[in-house]
Amino acid sequence: MRRGRTVASTLVGAALSLGVGLFGSLSGALAADMVPVVKAPPKIGPSYPFDVHGYFDLTFANGRVTPGGLRLYPNRGVLTQPEIGLSLDIYKNPAGFINQVSLFGGIWSESWSDPPPGGRNWQEVDWWAGVGIKFAQYWRLDVQHLEFMFPPGLGTMRMVTSTLGYSDAHWGFPIAFNPYVSLFYEYEGPSTVALGNNGDTYRVEIGVKPTFGIEKYTGIPLTFTFPTWVMLGPSDYWNRNDGTTNFCGTTSTLPCSSGNSGVVSTGIQAKLSLAAWIPQRLGSWYLKGGVQYYHITNDTLLGAQIVTGAAASFPDAKEDVWIVNGGVGFTF
Repeated sequence: MRRGRTVASTLVGAALSLGVGLFGSLSGALAADMVPVVKAPPKIGPSYPFDVHGYFDLTFANGRVTPGGLRLYPNRGVLTQPEIGLSLDIYKNPAGFINQVSLFGGIWSESWSDPPPGGRNWQEVDWWAGVGIKFAQYWRLDVQHLEFMFPPGLGTMRMVTSTLGYSDAHWGFPIAFNPYVSLFYEYEGPSTVALGNNGDTYRVEIGVKPTFGIEKYTGIPLTFTFPTWVMLGPSDYWNRNDGTTNFCGTTSTLPCSSGNSGVVSTGIQAKLSLAAWIPQRLGSWYLKGGVQYYHITNDTLLGAQIVTGAAASFPDAKEDVWIVNGGVGFTF
């Protein structure tokens, strides 16, 4: 009998323990259901992320025409142009009027594979630093200090530039035009177009960068850009007209006529993403290539080709110039 009571007691105790456990679990679950779930609200205010971005770009070209319209090299050899840059995002606020503030800087260099006898391979190095402000969701203003540096004896050009651009990709059209206007003010140094004012001068660039990607239509990660712009400014930006700029006419010794435009340019640039072959952790790599057409509209710029060695005489100066380029690079 004692053994029977012991077994019975054990069974009763186990049953009570199981019941208590089940009740506790059920009551805990019910209690949990009764407590409202509170989620943290999404953060929509300003943040200070200190995100770092950068890039490296290597370009090879058969010549160069500067944005101001100055042709620098005759058609010989290859130009090599490496460029690196960094950007630091110091402020973000998607819901505000000011959406992002970034600090940026970079350096660019150029060398020539086949200079004329007595010439130099290394030609120029430029560097810049500035601040970019994205606002009203689709607008961006960049302001930067820029310097063009040359071998000793050729001087250094110091400038301040500002560019206001608008991104219209959100319109949903297959092509985004990305219009912009840029002000280029040189406050110190020799003329950036050889025969213009030395310092305290400016030019204005008005352009668009139509962009069209074909990946969603063909599966090929290829993007085409059609950079197009016109360069405007006071006539003395191109021709200081002080008696030392007479390189025009059939004899290359006559005064050069000038005006308020320097060059009109358009072209096509293609960029192929290499994400399918290079892991993203190593950066977003790409191949690029294209051609840019320049129509020089200022006679003084044609005369300046004699000064740069791009032409032997004014009749030999080229009004229409095609620059072919290609290269490789990555961003992160």
